Amino acid sequence: MSFAANMYLYLAEGVVICVTNLTLLWCILSDARNRKRREFLLVAAQSVTDIFYGVAFMLIANLRLGLFYENKLTLTVPTSQCAFIPALWLHNMATPLLGLLPFTTSINFLVCSVAPLWYMRATHLYTFFLLSAPVTIAMSLTSLNALILIDNESPTAIICIAANGAAHHIVYHIMLFFRIIANLASAVIYFIIILYLKKSHGGTLKDLSPQQLKMHRNAKITLGLVTTNSMILLLFPDVLLFFNPWNITKFYSTPLYSMTLSKTMINFMIYMIRYRELRNIIFLKIIACLPKKWAIPLSMKIRSANEQSNAPKGTFATRSSIQTDRIPSSFDQPRKSLGRRSSSIVNFNKSRILPKTAGPVSAGPLHLPPLPQRTQNF
Repeated sequence: MSFAANMYLYLAEGVVICVTNLTLLWCILSDARNRKRREFLLVAAQSVTDIFYGVAFMLIANLRLGLFYENKLTLTVPTSQCAFIPALWLHNMATPLLGLLPFTTSINFLVCSVAPLWYMRATHLYTFFLLSAPVTIAMSLTSLNALILIDNESPTAIICIAANGAAHHIVYHIMLFFRIIANLASAVIYFIIILYLKKSHGGTLKDLSPQQLKMHRNAKITLGLVTTNSMILLLFPDVLLFFNPWNITKFYSTPLYSMTLSKTMINFMIYMIRYRELRNIIFLKIIACLPKKWAIPLSMKIRSANEQSNAPKGTFATRSSIQTDRIPSSFDQPRKSLGRRSSSIVNFNKSRILPKTAGPVSAGPLHLPPLPQRTQNF
């Protein structure tokens, strides 16, 4: 492919990545139940990273196309000029995060599988720590690269390729190293989880409710697909970019970067296929454009499926808690229903008080025989 065709490919892939990940982000953040699910918050963080990556390649492609049509591709500029363009900042931020965030998701699933009861009781501080660690590493590496190159006046290609001098070679290789190690660790952790669940026959997951087991199984399959996608379309080109055999980055850097862009688009398809809660939000918006005679029954059917999938009342209830749940009695009535005059701690249900009868009460299978009447002698 020619240089211009490759840049147009970058633009097309960047647009697709931004549209798909914005859609995924909207499906998660627009629904209150999805916002409360920790696994969806991690997916949302990955979507933001993918958007950064897509926007970076769109800006890079736009810059290089302008240089191409002006016949300036052979010129050079100071390295500091390339280091501070917005496209390179977004690219440098997203480069380690593309590996660190999937690794964080694997760690989260490991905790969910080994200690599910603790996982359900974990607060937002645990989620904040999961997300802040990879973001801090990425921001530190990006800032370090900028500080090193702030006064670097050595010439580099005007098209500003990170692997060929636009980023400091040591810092850029550290970014790639983090991404490679994180992707390998994600795969290792996933296989450890599978072996643990297989050898322990479910382990501590036996204490979970059927709905929780179903959600855990769905998350396990989804994580396996995402990990496989990262190994093929992210780890393989990263290894080639890192070791650069036969000076491959000089001639084939564009196809390698294009593979990493394709990985983010496939992730969107995986999440939409595996999570009914996400794709049904899109279906509801599409159904709303149909005539009412079709829209109403279809929307009711989808909402009913969402209720069963989310299961807000029983999702976080263990089997032991369900079995020991207190059976409500007639005394457990709200205070408001007993009237304003009722101020006693124990409130009786008036419907259970037997009405007074004038005649004798006959013995029956549900009643005690009447007491003998005492006579008094005057």
